[in-house]
Order: sequence, then structure tokens, then C-alpha cells
Amino acid sequence: MIAYNFAAQERAVTLNDYKSLIETMPGTFGAPAKVSVMEEDNKVRIKLLSYDDKGNLTDVVSNTLKSNILEYLSEYRMINDYIDILSGEVIDLGLEIDLVIDKNENPTDIVRTSINDVIDFFDVSKRKMGDPLFVGDLIRQIGQVNGVVNVVDIRVYGKTGGSYSSSEVTQTYKNAVTKEIQQFDMSIFMKSNQIFQIRFPGQDIKVRTKTLGTTTY
Repeated sequence: MIAYNFAAQERAVTLNDYKSLIETMPGTFGAPAKVSVMEEDNKVRIKLLSYDDKGNLTDVVSNTLKSNILEYLSEYRMINDYIDILSGEVIDLGLEIDLVIDKNENPTDIVRTSINDVIDFFDVSKRKMGDPLFVGDLIRQIGQVNGVVNVVDIRVYGKTGGSYSSSEVTQTYKNAVTKEIQQFDMSIFMKSNQIFQIRFPGQDIKVRTKTLGTTTY
């Protein structure tokens, strides 16, 4: 963001200027986990997310942080810019993965490695709001696990209610009961104020395996 910050010349002219200023503001003002800036209805709309006590993304953003950001930006914004700060949306997901594996390999080791690779793939520090989920990229990553012969299928589910976020993707569900998301070209798209994560990897990443020659998982 340094190039954007330099281009701003101590003022916020573009949406990227606002984003850069927020992401590089002094720690005394606070630090949002994720920032998205867009123009809507002739307003500069800033969408924020925070981390909860377990390190997961949450749309619960303190009013103190929002006020601090408004105060900080007041020194840089253009006089005609109206700034609105809101919470973004977290999309909690669950996965079911079917693999064909080498019969000479240990299934437990393959499952464990595959789950760790999925956790790494979904690391929120590598992603920004609005990034789509490319299921094909995840298939390629799991396909490189030693002992995996073929990635048969990856099903993605929306997880809402209870301890999960209430936000949902705009794509239709393949199954309204299970909330399996209909993939478009092996992709699931987010709105510009959304970001996806797996909130509970221990229960929401399920891997099934079978070896060549068997008929069931």
C-alpha cells in the first residue's frame, strides 16, 4: 500500500487512498482485520471486519474503532466526501472432500495432511474482502498431497446460525436443506464486502477416502 499512500500526497483522493490510510494508520487508533472501500450512493462506504478472541473474522466491529477511523480520516478526506463506516460480512463455510488414494499409503496420514492443506488454503491473512473461492485451486493443492491419486469432488456448504455468521453468499444453493452452494465454473463468488473462512476446521472439514478397486468410501 506504500505506493498508494505516496500518491495520496497527505490527502485521500481515490478509494485506494482511503484504504491505504486506514491500513497504515497509527496503532493508537486501532487496527481492523480487513478493510474494503467502495463508492455507493455518492458516499465513500468503508466496510470493516475484526478478529474475535479465537482469531476468526467477525462482523462485530466496535463503535470505538469506527469513531477512531472517522477521526483519523477527517484530516485527509476531500471536503466533499461523505464517509460512512459499516461492518462487512463473513461467510462461514464447510467442506466435504472425496479422495481416491494409493492403497499402499496410510489413509490417516493422507486425511491429516489434506486437512492441514485446506486450513492453510483458507488462511484469512492471505485474502482480502471480495476475493472469490476458486475450488479448482484447492483441488490442485490437495491433489499434490503424497498418496492422493485423484480428487473426486469438493462440496462447499454455507454455515449459518448459532456460533456462525448470519451472512450468506448470493449464489444459489444446490440443496436448500444442506445449504450446499452451487458452484459456477468451480468458483464461489463474494460481494466486495464479503470474505470467506472456515470458522471451525475441526468439524467443518470432512475428508473421505477410498482406494482404487473399492466401491465405497
